[in-house]
Amino acid sequence: MTDGTVDYRQIFDAAPAGYLLTRPDGTIVDANRTMYEWTGRGHEALLGLNLLSLLPAGDRIMFMTHAMPAIESNGSVKELAVEILAANGERLPVLLAVSRTRIFTDVPSPGVFQPDALDAAAPELNVVVVFGVHERRLYERELAATLRRLEESELERAKLLEEARHQATHDALTHLPNRTLFTSRLNEALERAGNHGLHVGLLFCDINRFKDINDTYGHAVGDEVLGHVAGRLAGAVRGIDTVARYSGDEFVILLPALESPEEIAVIASRIMNTFDPECLVGESQLRVELAVGHAVTAAMRPMLPGAREELARQLLTEADADMYRSKPRAGSKLETSDAM
Repeated sequence: MTDGTVDYRQIFDAAPAGYLLTRPDGTIVDANRTMYEWTGRGHEALLGLNLLSLLPAGDRIMFMTHAMPAIESNGSVKELAVEILAANGERLPVLLAVSRTRIFTDVPSPGVFQPDALDAAAPELNVVVVFGVHERRLYERELAATLRRLEESELERAKLLEEARHQATHDALTHLPNRTLFTSRLNEALERAGNHGLHVGLLFCDINRFKDINDTYGHAVGDEVLGHVAGRLAGAVRGIDTVARYSGDEFVILLPALESPEEIAVIASRIMNTFDPECLVGESQLRVELAVGHAVTAAMRPMLPGAREELARQLLTEADADMYRSKPRAGSKLETSDAM
């Protein structure tokens, strides 16, 4: 500074942000020291270039199609994220702020910056302020990567929770609902039926002579038979019914929302008619038959939770007892044949 005046050129060159003055067509007529450093170009190399030549192709197209019309209509553009191409080919991520103004200079030529000189015919120039955002871009990329990892971790956690929930409520061998899930659905069915005056039915199924199958062929074959029965039953019921493995070779079928007690006999007959008893195990064809018992409620009414739980136990006991009454007489033989 001298004689109390401000040396704007010195401030212009010392600014940590980059500054460019360009004509409306983008031709650079002045730049500060920061821009020389960032672009790796000297005074003569930078001045006279068009601003667009400092931008990669994609950013150049964006600037022409979005920024230039905005500058012409509104006189400015704020925070335009682009990259500046240095002379060595490196790319510097920056934010541009551009404003259209009149710079009063005696001679609007490269290297001359005199904002205090007055000229009524001063030309319009674009003041381009360039903010380096390398650290900001790195932070944004790191943040985006962290968010992706968190999302992936949350998805994995949800998947593991769902798997754990499924394992806790389904039988590992047959993949049917287990006793825990069946009990929950039975309670829900009784509650819904109580609200609508409907009936709830149960079928209790047991594989005849299953101990003979295990003793004759081994437990691996016994597991195959259990899988066969589970698949056949699951494929024979209605969409609203639940087939569950209750224990060992016992299966239960929940029949909710029955209109009348007689309906259970019709549904049970249809299930048994569609149940294919033929089971191929290795080279042997087993005839797998079921003993089936049933129980059905009277027309339901709203009940307290404790009363529903007692009714559920009563239904299971009645269906189990009815199933044992249908078991074959002692001494009957296991039917097998070669599958040739």
